[in-house]
Amino acid sequence: MNLRTITNHWLCPALALLLSVSALADESADDTNDEALEETIEQVVEEENPDSTDRNESPTMNQVVEDYAARESLASTLIGGFVPYQPTYILPLTYMHDVNQSPVSPRTGAAGYDNQMNHDEAKYQISFRLPLLTGWLDNRTTLWFGYTQKSFWQFFNSKASRPFRETNYEPEIFLRYALNYDIGPGRLTAVTAGLNHQSNGQSEPRSRNWNRIKGSVLYTYDRWLFSVSPWYRLPENRNEDDNPDIHRYLGYAEYLAVYKWREDHTLSIRAMNNLQSDNKTSVELGYSFPIGDTLKGFVQYYNGYGESLIDYNVRIHRIGIGIMLNDWL
Repeated sequence: MNLRTITNHWLCPALALLLSVSALADESADDTNDEALEETIEQVVEEENPDSTDRNESPTMNQVVEDYAARESLASTLIGGFVPYQPTYILPLTYMHDVNQSPVSPRTGAAGYDNQMNHDEAKYQISFRLPLLTGWLDNRTTLWFGYTQKSFWQFFNSKASRPFRETNYEPEIFLRYALNYDIGPGRLTAVTAGLNHQSNGQSEPRSRNWNRIKGSVLYTYDRWLFSVSPWYRLPENRNEDDNPDIHRYLGYAEYLAVYKWREDHTLSIRAMNNLQSDNKTSVELGYSFPIGDTLKGFVQYYNGYGESLIDYNVRIHRIGIGIMLNDWL
């Protein structure tokens, strides 16, 4: 299956699906069914969290997580099981300081593009998950299927026929257990463990992929959400491994911090580090903010390795602006 086929079969249906979910959750929708859904969600949230603060005040992260869990549970029941996962956003304009014109793999060597790649391009991500088993073992346990897709589109590169420079596909299956243990000043919210696959769908010499056993631990405090996601890469045949040294750049874990500055203002930082003497650190900063009553603006900055698989071993500096369709919480 080539990249165009994968894009046509995954991108359009998934994006349309998530836009539909976002519309169903829109408080300002005029459709009667949407209003009924929102009223039902608000009722469930109030029942699950009767002591929550007034909506005009800035909630604590515990309240945000509780509200999100109640909405997630109801939405997965009413909307065919599909709920948002990682952030879904569109950045129509991003700028890279250094463009990797000739991606390199230790096994397959250098692979230049047919045309010169521009510094400016569009970037977007879609992400959703589907509960496969709920209430397994007890009501706190859910088996999920998740899917995240991130694309880099040379939209402004008319000389090269506006190609998709890179698309990463990331399906996974994981078990999540809701703990809700009060530890120290905050709360240990949940733990997850599962299998994760990520690839770019290209043929050699630009093929990149890896498989991991991946877990995560979530902790909330005041208006903060913290997450640590360690992983173990499943070994591959040395003669078939497209990126055997990826651990030298991305390390063995991802670290996330999310801060709810206000009800509709969210700051986030994601980081990776190879934990070696050469100290390769990667940082992604994000800030989402309201635009009118229904849209959220989004600014993102990336500095480091692994923004995309094709550039896993090259430091990328990027800044972009666009809209956020589904935030972290």
